[in-house]
Amino acid sequence: MALLRNIGWNKFRKKADRNRLQVHPLTLSFRDSELNRAYEDYAAIRSASFVRISLVLAIGLYIFFAWLDPLMTPLVVTELMINRIVSCIIFVGVIYLSYTSWGIKHLQFLMSMTIIFAGLGINAMILVSESAGGYHYYAGLILAIMFAHGLLRMRFIYASLTTWFVVATYLSAGAFLGITPYNIYMNNMFFLVSANIMGMFASYWLEYYMKAVFWNERVLKEKNEELELEYQRKSSELEAARTMQLNMLPQRSPFLTDYQFSFSMKAASEVGGDYYDFQVAEDNQLTFGIGDATGHGLQASVMVTAIKLLFSEHAVNSDLVDFLKQASRSISLMGFRKYYMAFAIGRLGEHTLELAGAGMPPALIYRTQTETVEKIPLKGLPLGSRTIFPYKKVKTAIHPGDVVLFMTDGLPELFNSKGDMVGYNRVEQLFSAVAKEDTDSIIRHLQAKSEDWLNGHPQNDDITFFILKRKQRISSPLVKKPSPGNGTAEIFGQNNEQEIFSVDSVYH
Repeated sequence: MALLRNIGWNKFRKKADRNRLQVHPLTLSFRDSELNRAYEDYAAIRSASFVRISLVLAIGLYIFFAWLDPLMTPLVVTELMINRIVSCIIFVGVIYLSYTSWGIKHLQFLMSMTIIFAGLGINAMILVSESAGGYHYYAGLILAIMFAHGLLRMRFIYASLTTWFVVATYLSAGAFLGITPYNIYMNNMFFLVSANIMGMFASYWLEYYMKAVFWNERVLKEKNEELELEYQRKSSELEAARTMQLNMLPQRSPFLTDYQFSFSMKAASEVGGDYYDFQVAEDNQLTFGIGDATGHGLQASVMVTAIKLLFSEHAVNSDLVDFLKQASRSISLMGFRKYYMAFAIGRLGEHTLELAGAGMPPALIYRTQTETVEKIPLKGLPLGSRTIFPYKKVKTAIHPGDVVLFMTDGLPELFNSKGDMVGYNRVEQLFSAVAKEDTDSIIRHLQAKSEDWLNGHPQNDDITFFILKRKQRISSPLVKKPSPGNGTAEIFGQNNEQEIFSVDSVYH
């Protein structure tokens, strides 16, 4: 938190567009100068160990390739050996400086100077060897380009300027001195320029990725640290955190003429890890989600906050499968080990329901015509996994009277004092028994049965439901009007006929 306050991150975050990385497209510099300095400190600390290993590798390569000198250019072995020794001494000095506060602070400058000195040394080796009839040392510049654009973790702009300077120095010296035959000179120029262009491409996207990780960590870790502080405070402050989480959930059910909806969440601790949400698009398509973060408390609440942000920004305009993939990648960038979010997302439009899931219990559909329960699997790796998973979506029609139940695993995997679990088959039976009732009654029935099952035993996991039911019929064209006081929807027909039905969300 101290670092974030020092760089004025909160002020920057309010001004920044949270939907994309705020960097200059050419230099990849953040548009906020203080954020740039924070990133440089962040990148230097993360890269220092890797840079030292890379320099040790460079020393090893200089020593290892020394055995080629007598074979390729025996007349100038001494001159080449002196060059190798000087370069290795420079590398050792840079490794030493990387352990100092000055070296960490100016790591990019050190790496740039290292490449310049090493590159000039290789240029000297090339010219010395070519004067003795050896024309193969130009390949050493390709290794220097690889180190600059990758192994030394240099910023794209510094690596590009440095390597082009080294390459230009070789080409200028070769053209001016005229030692290298024309055909060899053109061949070397082609390979060096090509290698540098490819290196620039690699270092550009490497830096962009590192800054994307930095960007996401700053946004999400800030919220995590705030929630961790909340957890350490008194019980009244924990209750405030719980209230804050509940406020992120919808305060009313969606209003669609042909459907009833009910939501319910009962947390197992002060701050739970379950989540549900919805958005209604301009064309009356309903996009909704229900999720279950691993664990409870503040860490789970951070995951809920993350999925809330992702859902609010991207769910309506994204394909369901694309949303799961993007959300999984974004959550993985948070860097929390062993914390994931099981999630199901659905879209209802034209009485057709699209569904996609990431590690959630199956959706249960009660078909009124056949009086049977249909199960739709919502399997898949939970969000936050670093593995790219091929999520799939399914479509199904919703007929008049059909009821769809979405739930987290809180009820099916609810244990009583004897260690017995409710189980998915029993949940299916409980649902089928009351599926002809309204959605609020279905939820109250499931809640009552869970209380009976516990019989005073502590609840071991959050229990969350989302139910939608298509009405049997609509008597006349309706105009929707939400009631301001009791959470019901008052539906008025064109003939001033009034029908009132409950769509209360049940909160605990």
